[in-house]
Amino acid sequence: MKPLACELGAFDAAERRRYDALRRELAAARRGTQELPDGFALLYPGEPELFRKLSEWIILERRCCPFLSFSLRFDAEPPAVRLELVGGEGVKRFLQGQLAG
Repeated sequence: MKPLACELGAFDAAERRRYDALRRELAAARRGTQELPDGFALLYPGEPELFRKLSEWIILERRCCPFLSFSLRFDAEPPAVRLELVGGEGVKRFLQGQLAG
C-alpha cells in the first residue's frame, strides 16, 4: 500500500496561506469529534459561515489529500454542522495523527 501523505505542493503561496488560515480557524471552532468505522466526524456550531468555510477547506483539502472522502451537512437538532472525513485502509490512522496535531 502506498503511504498516505498530504501533497502540500498542490498549492501556490496564496492558496497555502488560505489553507493554513482556514485550518487554524476550523480547528478552533470544532466542538467535538466522533469516531467512525473508517474515519471521523468533526462537529461544529450550526453557523452558515462555518459551513461556507468548511466547504472552502474541503475544496483545498481534496487537492492535497485526494485519498479522503468528505461529507458535509447541517443537522437540525441541535443546530450543528457535521463534517465526515473517511477513506480506505490506513486513512483512519492518518486522520488520528492529523487531528491530534
